[in-house]
Amino acid sequence: MERLFPIIALLVAAMLVAGCTAAPRSSYNYEADPTTATPPALITDYRDPQPPEEDDDSLSLGEIVTFRDAGEENEISLKVVSSTDRGSYEPAGESIKITAPQGWRYLFVHVVVTHRGHRGDGYRTTIYAPLAQQFSLVDDGRTYYPVPVQADHLVNIGEVYHGNKWVDRNGKYEGYMVYKVPESVVDSDAVVVANIVGLKNLYGRDYYNFRQYDKNPAWRL
Repeated sequence: MERLFPIIALLVAAMLVAGCTAAPRSSYNYEADPTTATPPALITDYRDPQPPEEDDDSLSLGEIVTFRDAGEENEISLKVVSSTDRGSYEPAGESIKITAPQGWRYLFVHVVVTHRGHRGDGYRTTIYAPLAQQFSLVDDGRTYYPVPVQADHLVNIGEVYHGNKWVDRNGKYEGYMVYKVPESVVDSDAVVVANIVGLKNLYGRDYYNFRQYDKNPAWRL
């Protein structure tokens, strides 16, 4: 019995030492503090922090650019017709008015996409009218994109260009894109750039075939 006492004492001492040197238990709550990052907020400022350079070979308003679809079966024309500015706009059928902040204006740019005919022997007879967000407005080193308009028609202005439409042979799709810009942009030499060279669909295939253009067409307002 006397021999057991020193052994028991040694075991107790070893347990005490282990308890003191063990790493402390973390108080971090993995359920309350998940490690998954929060998705970034939606961009509400439609200005690119690093915009592309303005196009020196810009086209005049109304000047037409022609090209074909990727399969070279259908001929397409694209043009920016005109632009106008206002301090506000009203969606048709709604009793609301959207007003620009002080020092800002809404710039309405008229775009027309036309199907000029089926030129091939295939069955595909439609062309793709690009999304409005493919048209950027560049001025003084800054780039602006169309604001989302939840309407198809604006009072005293006309149809809204949303894009992302398929146009059948001899048809056309047109409308106004809406940009919110500083007042200084209205009377400047801003250009509207159609960012469509190399534009691809969800399957990674080109929408268009550009043989005469190595850069995106741009129109001087």
